[in-house]
Amino acid sequence: MYILFKNVPDPELGLVKRAGSYLEYVVGYVDDTIKNIAKYEHLNPTVFDSDDVALAWKFTNNWRGDISVKRGTTANEQLNFIVSSNEADEYKVKYYLTDDDKSNAVKFTKIVIRKMLDEHFDKQLSQINGQVSSLESLSWSQQRAESNSYELDSNVSVPMLTALAEARGITVSEMSTKVQTAILEHTQKITNLLARKQSFEQEVKSCTTIDECVVFLHNRFGITMPLPFQDKLGITDPAKIDL
Repeated sequence: MYILFKNVPDPELGLVKRAGSYLEYVVGYVDDTIKNIAKYEHLNPTVFDSDDVALAWKFTNNWRGDISVKRGTTANEQLNFIVSSNEADEYKVKYYLTDDDKSNAVKFTKIVIRKMLDEHFDKQLSQINGQVSSLESLSWSQQRAESNSYELDSNVSVPMLTALAEARGITVSEMSTKVQTAILEHTQKITNLLARKQSFEQEVKSCTTIDECVVFLHNRFGITMPLPFQDKLGITDPAKIDL
């Protein structure tokens, strides 16, 4: 079984073995014989459905359509491409990607990008929720329920709203309005955040080549693409973060 997770120090890997890497992420391998006892949940991993996609990490920078494979590297071991030799000129060999390699590289890169988007927007959500105290947040469901009931029937018992209104020196009606406004504003922030995330996910979904994936990373996450690649595509704008 192969998993994807943010890079961590070796002691935190446990029984998980490194099988590759891309950007800040690691492709880990957990042998099927121990996957039921291996502890990796703390890595917040994404589990690959396909081994071929997981092992396509080495093809992620293939904008030229080939990669250089060195003897003794993980990539060489996985490809079983370079025959052991003492000849210096066989230390590094060029490997030309097949159509399947290219397709798997796109799938792999899109999985990484989606994980990056999840992490970014989860952080944004935490910042929004962080604007409200834990005490206030815990009381919201009760405030909402009482406010909704009060808006339907102003004679209904609303002990929490009543206590809050008395503490502020305002009427229960005014307190109910404040609750409704606060909840709507918070909901709107969450809605806007979700809409932005889904718009970027749609951009990623529309990527069909590794070139398009690299351009997305360049334009959205500020990950600069190789200069020869920029020249090839005629891109002059510097990498930027735009999320």
